[in-house]
Amino acid sequence: MPATFPSPFPAHQGLLFPVARKWPAYFDVIALSVGAAMPDLIDITLGFLSIGYFKQWYAHSLIGAAVVDIPGGLMLTWLVTAIVARLSKNQAVAHNGHGWRTRPGVWSFSVVVGVLSHLGFDLISHETNLLLYPWYENVRWFPEWWYTPWITVKLIPMLGNSYSVGIHSAIWFILSVTGTILFYQFIFSRKPKVDNYDG
Repeated sequence: MPATFPSPFPAHQGLLFPVARKWPAYFDVIALSVGAAMPDLIDITLGFLSIGYFKQWYAHSLIGAAVVDIPGGLMLTWLVTAIVARLSKNQAVAHNGHGWRTRPGVWSFSVVVGVLSHLGFDLISHETNLLLYPWYENVRWFPEWWYTPWITVKLIPMLGNSYSVGIHSAIWFILSVTGTILFYQFIFSRKPKVDNYDG
């Protein structure tokens, strides 16, 4: 399979931050960010450990999302949130208005939305997809012209040796730039809130 560029951060997160800003009661920023990174984080790790280079794999499939991405995302969200709370001088520092007492349902929903958004992002911005893996690999959801390569670029072996540039590459670039801008816009425009509570 041709390589796809791993980009777990920050474009995937930035594309989701507008929904976190609009509906803060339903989304946790940390959980949303972790969920959006999970498919790449898992497949980068699995790829390098098993075959020596990155490729989309189980974590980019719907079954992988349910079995690996979402449970792993919830565990990583708990870990990141615990570290942030411990490092913070005031453990009541709120992220996204929920604070340390964020409801598990909000975390779960945010991780699920993050994971599924990553799969959707990749579906329209990569040449190949593994949504129905392991039953079907690289199902072509779009017209044939969508998959016509403009050029093929040689890469270093750890990224899979080659990458076909086409319409999906242009979409990848546009989404990546947009997501990165939205990410930093969100980060630098936020004012941390503090919940006053005992404990």
